[in-house]
Amino acid sequence: MLPAGTTGAWLGDWVWGLLLVAVSLAAHASGLGLIGAFLAKCFGRLFQSSERGRKLLFVFPIVIGATSLLLAVLHGLEASLWAIAYVWLGASPDFTRAVYYSLQMITTLGADVVSIEARWRLMGPLEAISGMLLFGLSTAFLLAVLQRVWPFALSTEPKG
Repeated sequence: MLPAGTTGAWLGDWVWGLLLVAVSLAAHASGLGLIGAFLAKCFGRLFQSSERGRKLLFVFPIVIGATSLLLAVLHGLEASLWAIAYVWLGASPDFTRAVYYSLQMITTLGADVVSIEARWRLMGPLEAISGMLLFGLSTAFLLAVLQRVWPFALSTEPKG
């Protein structure tokens, strides 16, 4: 059972947390679009029928590696967004601690050493929910890239 008056104090957590979830998801969707456009610009020509061949076997790990790296950067930026909010709200004394806490929450690892002010603790689980959604979208995106690239990496003849 929660102490009396606790739920009213959590209203700010819910408002800020859900707002940050929505902003994170919108930023992530935009980031995925930009990554997709970047991949199409850099590697799209290689997957046209006239360019298929054995060289794609060497390009495949580059495409998947570049995609994974860009996704990691995107997740880091989103964790930084939460960290900025933690510092701005006074939930964390500095950005270094806030980003460390945020990375633990967004990956659903859980806080070990660093925590935020008790007043804002509900935001941690909300960030974990956001992280699960973001990583789910990233997994789906990486699978879509994999499905687009994989058949061509093993094919030496154009499909027609």
